[in-house]
This record gives sequence, structure tokens and C-alpha cells, in this order.
Amino acid sequence: MSKIDIVELIEQNPITKLNGDYHNKLITKIKETFNDTQQQMFVASFYCYLNCDKKNDFIIDLDNVWKWLGFNQKVKAKILLENHFILNKDYTKSLSHTGKQTTHTKGGQNKELFMLNIDTFKKFCLKAGTKKADEVHEYYIKLEETLHQVIQEESNELKLQLENYKNQQVNLQNQIVTNEKDKLVIREKTILQQFPNNTQCVYYGIIDNVSNQNEKLIKFGNSNNLKNRVYKHKDTYSNFYLVNAFKVDNKLQIENAIKDNKFFNERIRNITLKNKKYIELLCIDNVTFSELDKIIKEIITSIEYSPENYIKILQENTYLKKKLEIKNENNNTNDLILLQSENTRLKVQNIKLMKKISAFKNNPNYHLIIESIQKEDIENYIDTTNQLKQKMYSCNILNKNKEGKYFCNDIVYDSLIGSREDVWNCKAYKTSGGLIKEDFILNHKGKIVSKKKSISEYTIDRFKLHGINTTTQ
Repeated sequence: MSKIDIVELIEQNPITKLNGDYHNKLITKIKETFNDTQQQMFVASFYCYLNCDKKNDFIIDLDNVWKWLGFNQKVKAKILLENHFILNKDYTKSLSHTGKQTTHTKGGQNKELFMLNIDTFKKFCLKAGTKKADEVHEYYIKLEETLHQVIQEESNELKLQLENYKNQQVNLQNQIVTNEKDKLVIREKTILQQFPNNTQCVYYGIIDNVSNQNEKLIKFGNSNNLKNRVYKHKDTYSNFYLVNAFKVDNKLQIENAIKDNKFFNERIRNITLKNKKYIELLCIDNVTFSELDKIIKEIITSIEYSPENYIKILQENTYLKKKLEIKNENNNTNDLILLQSENTRLKVQNIKLMKKISAFKNNPNYHLIIESIQKEDIENYIDTTNQLKQKMYSCNILNKNKEGKYFCNDIVYDSLIGSREDVWNCKAYKTSGGLIKEDFILNHKGKIVSKKKSISEYTIDRFKLHGINTTTQ
């Protein structure tokens, strides 16, 4: 860059004062507190700042400034420059065009040209030790004080602006919170109007309470008196607001289905308030209310009655019924085989036992050696046992004592003939049909029935015979 005559810039520049068009705080203070010369120095300095590199542009000629600074000889200015500043860093030195070096020894001497950069010039002014140097020094001190004042004032203003901004943000946030709460109140009131008393529903609402892991929570549950339930939750939880509710036909079933659902099951939490544990809380971090509504509606739809669900249930029932029939058929076949085998064994033992008793009663001294049981005896089990009974009881002697009572085999009967109950309870010996106690059994309902008739009924199955309790095809 070409050189600048800094003295001319300061003293003769047409912009001798700052005009009134500037409203910057620093400019305003300089106009109010600086004299004309100081204002000129500020303008010149600012001009150099805008147009020059303060370290790399060597644009100020020492010849133009040494007299202005108050030196009476250039040599003194030169000595000060060379003693306190570094050549080729703070200033440069060369021969001027009018004083080129010559080999002639005649008169005239070579003229040295000293060029200073902006920083060096400012420092050189302060080190000059002249009256002008004092003025420059005073200018910089005054400028520093002015800068501090401006910085302090602007800092206070910024601080005040920041405080006002914060207050505005707080007010805005409070307004947003108030608006959100107003929306929640309106939403809650609208929902409650749709759920009068004795209306089954499942519901959920937001609370300010958080989990032990500082997770956001909602409270969910079921009710048939939603209004009262909401009031109770407001007493229990912090800022409970009802968010949504769903009408259902079976609130307990739906609530249990929600708990069993994988999405909800993984998010179930509990908290303790006033030493009491509360459950049915869900973590809703990263979950929107729309997502919650969608999942709950899907659960309700999958359980509540609908033609689709009815068909689905019928299909499931048909499948399970066939599966059960197959299983029962297999089980019944196995059981029948085992029962038949056990029944045959018991028949053999019973026939043997009856033969022994019959033989012993006919002859107490008879050595009990029973012949082997024949296959025909087992196949004709009923006839065989009836014949053995006749032999067993034919030897029983029924006698009558003086009181008019009958006794046989150490049993005393009040009468000879009586009802089934009398025979069963040993008050009478036999019924009018000739059946004795051994001919009766207690059925599964506790009624006294004939053994023979019971077996016959089971074999014939009169209910099926007459079209009652027929097997479903």
C-alpha cells in the first residue's frame, strides 16, 4: 500500500469532527467528551484501521511526523526509533529516490527513508517524551476510559435485555403451560360428560409423578363411575388429568388384557406415595397418546363382541372340540381296556369268595378247597352270583323272638317286610318283592337302588333308547 501522511490526515482532513449522524454509543461519547484534536486523532486512527494492515503495511514516513511530534532534530527521532524498535519488523530503512547512494566524494550525503507501520507509529508517539506525546498519551487514556464506560453501559444494557428476554420466555412458557392445562381441563370435562354413572370403561390419564428411573408415567384403570374415580386420582397423584376413556362391555377383562399385552407389560411401573404403593402405572417415554389409543382400541376390538370375533370363537371351539373328542376317545379306549381287565379280575375274586362262603355255611367243618373258576361263570356273572346268593342265604334261619322281632345272623329286625329304606337300615328283613339288603346299592346320587336293575339300566340305557341325551353328531 502507498504511504499515508498521518499528520495531514489528522490536521487537514476535511472530516475534522464527527457529525451528528452517528448514534453509536462510543461515537456519541467521543463527540461529548473529546476536543476537536482528539476527535481528529480518532477519525485518523479509525481510517487507518479500516484501510491498512497495522503490522505489515509500512506507510508512515518518519520525515512527516518527527516535527509534528515536537522533535527539534530528525536525528533524535531516528535514535529513538532505532533504540526502541526492530528493523524490518517495526519499521524499514532505505535510501530515498532523491538521495540515491553515490560513489562520488563530492558534496551531498545519502538520504535515509524510515517507514513505520501503524502499531510502531502509535508506540513511537508515546515514547517521544514531547508535549505532543503527552497529548497523544492523554488521548489514549481518555479513549480507554471511554471504551470502559461504553463496555460497562452496553454490558448493563445487554444484561437488562437478557433479563427482559428471560422474563418474556418465562411468561411465554407460563402462558403455554396455562393454555395446555386449559386444554386438558376442557378435554377431561368433555370426556366425563360422555361417561355417566354405571358406564363401564377403561381409561388413562397423565400425572406429574415419575418412576424411580425418572420416567414419565400415566395412570390407567377401569371403572363404572369415571367421574368419582378421576376425583380420587386427583387427590392421590400430582396433577392428574384424564386423557382418554373407552366404553367396554367387560371392563375387568379388557384391563387384564391390557396388562397382559406385551407392549404395556414391559412398561408397567409402580411408585410409593405417603408410604403406600400404587400400581397400574405405565412408562410413556417416547410414546405418543395416539399410539396408546391405537393399541388400546386394537385390544378392545380383539375381545369385545363382533361378527368377526364370533366366527373366530366358533372356529376355535370347533377345533378344540374335535381335539378334545380325539383325546377323550383315546383316553376312554385305554380306560375301557383297563376297566375290563380289572372287572374280570374282580368277578373271579367275587365268585371265589361267594363259593367259599356258601360252602362254609353248609358245612363249617368243610375244608375250603374251591374248584377253579370256569369261563362260563365269568361270562354269565349275574346268573352265577344269583345262584351262589341263593345257596348262601338259603342256610340263613330267620327266627322270631318273644317281642315279635325277627333275627338272623345276629341281626335283629323290627319287622319281616318293609320299604327299601327299612331293609337298608336293617329295620326290616326284606321288601315286599323279596329283596334283602345285599340286593341293594347306593347310586351316585345317594339313592337306594336294586343292583340288578342298576346293571340292567346301564346296559340298556333307556334314555338313549327313548331319544333322551342322544350323542351329538
